[in-house]
Amino acid sequence: MFMFAGTCLAGQAMAQPPGGPPIDPRAMSGIPRADPQTEPGTITVRALLGGFSQPAVGATVSLELKSADGSKTETRTAVVGSDGRASFADLAAFHGGTAVASADLDGERQSSQPIAVSPAQGFRVLLVKGAGSSGAATSPAGPATSPGAAPPSQPGAGDVPLPGVAFINPGTPKGTLLVGTLDLRGGTPIEGAKVRLVLTGPDGKSETREAVSDSRGTARFPGLDELAADVSLIAEADLPTGVERSQPFSLAGKDTGMAVVLAVVGPSAPARRQTMGPRAVPTILPGTVRVTVFGPDDRPINGVPVTVIKQDTTGFSKRYEDATGEDGVARIGDIPLTGEGLFRVEASYAGAPWRSTFFTLDERMGVAVEMRVFPVTTDLTRVRSAVQFGVESMENDLARVDHLFQVYVDGDSAYWPGKPYKLAAADGATGLIVRDRADQVLEHAAEAPFTTIEGPLPPGELIDLSTAYLLEHDGTAEIHWSAPFPIVDGRAVVVDGLKMVRGAKKPPVRPPHQNGESRVDLDVYEIGALPQGQAYDLQIDGLVTRPRIYQWLGLGFGLFVAVAFGLGFALRPRASLRDRLLKRKAALLRKLEAAGPGEREPIVVALDQVFCQLDALEARPRHADPGAAWQDKA
Repeated sequence: MFMFAGTCLAGQAMAQPPGGPPIDPRAMSGIPRADPQTEPGTITVRALLGGFSQPAVGATVSLELKSADGSKTETRTAVVGSDGRASFADLAAFHGGTAVASADLDGERQSSQPIAVSPAQGFRVLLVKGAGSSGAATSPAGPATSPGAAPPSQPGAGDVPLPGVAFINPGTPKGTLLVGTLDLRGGTPIEGAKVRLVLTGPDGKSETREAVSDSRGTARFPGLDELAADVSLIAEADLPTGVERSQPFSLAGKDTGMAVVLAVVGPSAPARRQTMGPRAVPTILPGTVRVTVFGPDDRPINGVPVTVIKQDTTGFSKRYEDATGEDGVARIGDIPLTGEGLFRVEASYAGAPWRSTFFTLDERMGVAVEMRVFPVTTDLTRVRSAVQFGVESMENDLARVDHLFQVYVDGDSAYWPGKPYKLAAADGATGLIVRDRADQVLEHAAEAPFTTIEGPLPPGELIDLSTAYLLEHDGTAEIHWSAPFPIVDGRAVVVDGLKMVRGAKKPPVRPPHQNGESRVDLDVYEIGALPQGQAYDLQIDGLVTRPRIYQWLGLGFGLFVAVAFGLGFALRPRASLRDRLLKRKAALLRKLEAAGPGEREPIVVALDQVFCQLDALEARPRHADPGAAWQDKA
């Protein structure tokens, strides 16, 4: 949602035919990837002369190794075999350092990005002839092709969009061109860049249109569907490294809009290697968990306390503790494999708890766990977030709210305020659930109207904290929610028939899809940015409610039953005091007849009191109060 490139790539994914498009290996050349099938500590290089069916058999691959502190370097070579691969093992002396693979492929030198040398996992990398030779990828600052040149062929549906090469974007309305301005060195959009679109006719006359890139690095040029078919287009932008230009292209005959990326391409810092989730490894003994802890620079960290926690179905937990060594690895063994339960690893670093996902232990092999840790910060200004409320009617006067919430932490430090913190749902929420992917970050107790973040939020990645819950309503639902982090973008999405009557910044819009048509009747409301601690106050009208007639009928029937019961109790027949005394006298006489000699005295005393009360009643007028008469007698 923050990157124009993500939009372009999503548009390409929408255009892919069923069954998946062919993959161009040039797009993956030089990019290392961790591979669980490769022996840990090994680097495998696959060299191709073009497609996957063209291995560079017999080519020599060089691997330049550098230790973590830079004090030791070495270059090793290997020959590509019949499978197109060359492997490098026995790299223990360079663990924690980096390696760069290169090969001479038919006179063309291809090199990889820096590869992490790790004892915990193996890596694979492709080196492909022709990679980086299309369009502006090889010479971003070089001159563009002359305006009269023929437009380049469009990239295939599965190709990665290359800078300077225009491509069809199904998410863009017909006759519209999107120009993205990106800094690929840091992977960030360029805001405020001056973008020009040069239109050249067959007579050589040119027209220039201008626009400025927005916060997502996007400049839009609409209304181009009226151009003649023989008009050539070139996009250019003033970027920090100079003027970048695209190859010539045309919108003629296109049923959808197009897009082109103009980017700053240059050397960048080595990318962090991918962290592998908990996985069973045959080379680790059963009942053993090998935990590797490393920092933002992929270097191992010594002396980090590590705990393996087993939690069974009854909630009982058991802990197995150790600490990492100089290689950043802690090996915790002799864990019993009896009984059912889930395991989790916790590491304490920089005063914050770092946790892995849950896993199980296999009876045949151990488990390897990797954990990346960061320094921590309490600076809330480094945290940005975006929220979207999706509202729809449910039965029984309930509204379902899909609360999509994503957070991004800038810088090189993770955000951690020093203790776990709660993320509350909207006021009055019930039935809260945590959505997929967010359950790796959020802890939620049953029936609680909030979730808890138990660990730090890592930097440089989009973190999903989305939930869903129910709100009661009477035809109008109110959402009152306080922002736990600064929000840079807020939206509400309602289905057709609902209307937001409070909280919207602008009138609603319907998201365009292919050819500008909406496949789903949804209205999107802009609710704007929000500082941390302030609250959205939204009101949605038009929700479906139950017929009130049944509610009134039930209430009326209940009142009728209550009144009838009260009248029956008030009008029930009551025995007089005389009748009660006569009944007690008869009971005492029967008891006196059955009593023994030692039991008669208390019965006689009670019987005498009854006779006295009866005498008092006979002495009073019938309308007098019998109780008062007995009191006077007493």
